[in-house]
Amino acid sequence: MIQVENELIAGIPVLHISNRENAEKELPTIIFYHGFTSQKELYLHYGYLLAQRGFRVVLPDAKLHGERLQGANPEDQATYFWDVIETNITEFPLITEELIKTGKTDANRIGVGGVSMGAITSLGLLGQYDYIKVAVSLMGSAYYVDFAKELSKYALAQGLTFPYDVDERILALQKYDLTQNITRINNRPLLLWHGKKDDVVPFAYSEKLYQTLVEESLADNVEFIIDDNAKHKVSVEGMLQGVSFFEKFL
Repeated sequence: MIQVENELIAGIPVLHISNRENAEKELPTIIFYHGFTSQKELYLHYGYLLAQRGFRVVLPDAKLHGERLQGANPEDQATYFWDVIETNITEFPLITEELIKTGKTDANRIGVGGVSMGAITSLGLLGQYDYIKVAVSLMGSAYYVDFAKELSKYALAQGLTFPYDVDERILALQKYDLTQNITRINNRPLLLWHGKKDDVVPFAYSEKLYQTLVEESLADNVEFIIDDNAKHKVSVEGMLQGVSFFEKFL
């Protein structure tokens, strides 16, 4: 039986999902991140499917989302989009360290995944933490600097004002941008899934990343799955492909 616990891990509200029979055992663990303006509860289907396959799954609420909304509206979430992702990245080791310390997570079998903003988070994490074994990006971008420039240009055109220097904020993203140090992938398994008609996170970012990895002979364990008809929504098939990828490599 699959159990879902709403709890705090390292002070961060999460949904903690596992098979009840193995709940106290040391398990391979996946931290899975939700999308922009969403919340952890809306990704339970990923947690359920992965827990069925023997994984421990943790779905955190991102800063300014879900239980951490703190009165933020969509404009606030957009204004601090990169702060949210940066917080996900800095909080990740706090979550994994507590899980390892309590004997619930195999330190050698930790994976990350996510959708949209969560996929962008996952690609950033892959460049920061060598102990991540597998990553799944569903509609993400590893090109933090380029995407931030694109988003800020669009936001400014829509009349959004930023309470900080946009150029400085973008410059600060370089340290999280996997493409600034592409060898950090270090032949770890990575799934890139993207819809060709995505009108939110451009398909071109996943395509460019994959092509770069191929050119640099870093794509041995990288799978690039293209959905020719999908916009900014993961298909059921895409979801199952992500689950199967974890099952194969983690």
